[in-house]
Amino acid sequence: MSLSCFPKKPAPQTPPTPTFTIQSGIEEGCAAWPPRVVDTRHLGYINAKDTYFYSQDIGRSFRLGGHTYIMFGDTFCNDYGISDNTYKIIPDPTTPTQAFYLSGEHNGYIHPLIEPTRAETEWLALPENLGVRLAFWCYGGVVEFGDGIGWTWYQKYVVDTTTGVLDLIGVGLARLSVSKSGEKGELSAARMPGLMFERAEGHPLFGSFSTLLADEWVYLWGQTGTDVFLARVHKDDCQFRHKYAYWNGSAYTGDITKSAPVLQDYQQGQFFESSSPALFGQRLPWCFVGVTKWGDSMAMMGAASRVEGPWDVRPLVHAYGIKVPEGYRYCVYPHPLLSSGGRGRVMVSWSENWPGGVIAVELKLARGEFGLPALFSLKFVRE
Repeated sequence: MSLSCFPKKPAPQTPPTPTFTIQSGIEEGCAAWPPRVVDTRHLGYINAKDTYFYSQDIGRSFRLGGHTYIMFGDTFCNDYGISDNTYKIIPDPTTPTQAFYLSGEHNGYIHPLIEPTRAETEWLALPENLGVRLAFWCYGGVVEFGDGIGWTWYQKYVVDTTTGVLDLIGVGLARLSVSKSGEKGELSAARMPGLMFERAEGHPLFGSFSTLLADEWVYLWGQTGTDVFLARVHKDDCQFRHKYAYWNGSAYTGDITKSAPVLQDYQQGQFFESSSPALFGQRLPWCFVGVTKWGDSMAMMGAASRVEGPWDVRPLVHAYGIKVPEGYRYCVYPHPLLSSGGRGRVMVSWSENWPGGVIAVELKLARGEFGLPALFSLKFVRE
């Protein structure tokens, strides 16, 4: 598991009472808001095609060049070491647990997709850095730009392997591409020089929480602590920091210091656009699934009429464990690309603590006030 996903168990606190702004209702062909689960079906771990089980976390799905993938954080390759970011390919999105690695050695080690530079490798070899490793974790997901190309805003950490202490350095940008040779779908990653946002600046690390592409704009959510902020940049300008604009609560501005939070008290999550038709109707096309900082394993679901919010977020389901039933679950993510059948079935994932993985369940949402069958279902994954 990525150590950054293991915050100290929060001291008992009383979560603040949220203010809700969206009224209950129903639109033809849509699930009702607020969401209510009427049926749950367990799908299992996302490693059914592997002959071994590696503990790992995160679990963000994406599509590039016609292939569907899922990205993980720290992957514990048993006796062969830790690989800090790995991916699997999902040959058939209707059976998302049938995923497998493309980049493994015969001894069982899985190569990371994003790797240290030569300068970083030389830095790690210095005597004073004995017991230190670098980790590149992609909590924000991958944005597809077409022609087998995508971008990811990864977090760079220095990890003390003796104490487990993490030092978050910042957010960098990497270009992902699908191999043009053969049809296996292998990925390669090219990191852009330097970092896009550095923690030392004291500003939100945009792209570290969630990213998506809509109407030529890349929207990037990032955090300061557990407050979540929003920025955007034109899809052709992702590499240029001065082109980014930041949501100040009423408009986008070039002044990052004016950034205003759109959500508070969230550990991880993903925003996505629900369309064709919208999950909660045309008035609420934007959705969110995530988990708060409270350590209560409660998967939350939100909806909004605009990508900027305001967001109405409600409890959805308690994330359970299988290999690790104790403790708490984290890294709760939806998977809109992974439909398992009927219209509106979305896969979502949550992670167990080590030595567990990421799990899948399917949640059917009520359509109306009287518990009519939902035309839309929400599918959760855990491995």
